[in-house]
Amino acid sequence: MSTITDLDTIDTAESDEETNASSESLSTPVRFIGFWTAVALPFLYMPLLVTGLDTPGQLQTFLILLTLNLIALLVGHRHRGSA
Repeated sequence: MSTITDLDTIDTAESDEETNASSESLSTPVRFIGFWTAVALPFLYMPLLVTGLDTPGQLQTFLILLTLNLIALLVGHRHRGSA
């Protein structure tokens, strides 16, 4: 009986390693995109701040861009560029 349990444990460990590898291969590009989006978005909402938020549409656009920037910061904060 212990042999069957040991084989089940080995299968589970191999499955976990495969899941971690596929998860890591997916998270790397997502972090990359999040990081560079967080870098680029301020260039879009800075002109709004410079010219002023006079209309409700400008304010709404600014708040949407700011929210997207915060989400991108959360997603991309663990990105490590190739050294």
